[in-house]
Amino acid sequence: MSAPFFVHPAPREENHPVTASDSFVAHWYFHLPNMLLAAAFYTLIGRAILAMLFRLSAERVLMRAFATVTDPVLHTVAAITPRVVPPGLVLVFALVWLLLLRMFLFVTAVAFGMRPSVIIGG
Repeated sequence: MSAPFFVHPAPREENHPVTASDSFVAHWYFHLPNMLLAAAFYTLIGRAILAMLFRLSAERVLMRAFATVTDPVLHTVAAITPRVVPPGLVLVFALVWLLLLRMFLFVTAVAFGMRPSVIIGG
């Protein structure tokens, strides 16, 4: 299997420690989608917790803000979810789909050689 165009083929120096900023810049194609999926995941969890505490009403500004941010994700998941599923469970399906997408992204990155190197006895 050949590596895709975004895998950096240049060898790294043996004793060069990888910093967080080096990793983000070198592997932005992994970290950026991963952060966006994580933000959507945790925002959906926040919406679920707030929905248990408050009703979605006009005077609840925080609930409206969470609904505005998470509604596109929920509408997308509702479009691919069977109509038999109650509307309240669509949020659970959205969480599962986002988690599976993040796992797929990670496994794909590892399969294409994006692994951290460990230096022992540096």
